[in-house]
Amino acid sequence: MTGILAPVLTPDDLPLAELCGARLDGEVYALGDSWCPVDEVDGPVARALAAGLLVPGRAIAERMTAAWVYGLAPEPHRHHFCVDLGARTHVPPSPRLQLREVRCRPDETLVIAGLRVTTPLRTVIDLARSPGPDVSRRDWSDPDATGPVSSGTDSERGLVALLAALLRLGGFADAHAAEQLCRRQNLPHKVIALARLERASQLLAAAAGARGPRVSALS
Repeated sequence: MTGILAPVLTPDDLPLAELCGARLDGEVYALGDSWCPVDEVDGPVARALAAGLLVPGRAIAERMTAAWVYGLAPEPHRHHFCVDLGARTHVPPSPRLQLREVRCRPDETLVIAGLRVTTPLRTVIDLARSPGPDVSRRDWSDPDATGPVSSGTDSERGLVALLAALLRLGGFADAHAAEQLCRRQNLPHKVIALARLERASQLLAAAAGARGPRVSALS
């Protein structure tokens, strides 16, 4: 491949055979359903660009896709997106993504490389209320967290650890803000969400005790 390449490539940019060959030659790596040149950092910007190619412009990356964009979870087998109620956005059924309608305030999203992504706090609340995304302790990524997650299956422990990592990314020392939002809103699965958030707070407290206070730049 020659010339200046886009940070995220699809068969609209280069023939699929050429992209596959470039991957075998070590010139690109797969990211989502796209490819990136090897000198492109696999970070939030590249991941947001790749995720944005899967959906219409009004879609918002949420839950495990948001966690993936932030670099705290592996790419989900099925990406999670949402749209505001009444947005009238249609996406053909696909095993690669799930699109749902929700209420999402403007202050509950960030824009990364043109893609709206739920904030770390909103992502925490959505995941805490989830029936149980498939995430194990070895899948989440937060080098500053420590200590055991005391109870539950491996998937449940991984989810609690991911909640703690998202809270830290958002600049929160505990889950108090998320708990307050869960309590005051008429949300389903509130009981299980509050139990998970309590365990996430315990994990954050254990990390703070082991390493001392730390300030995050992302709120």
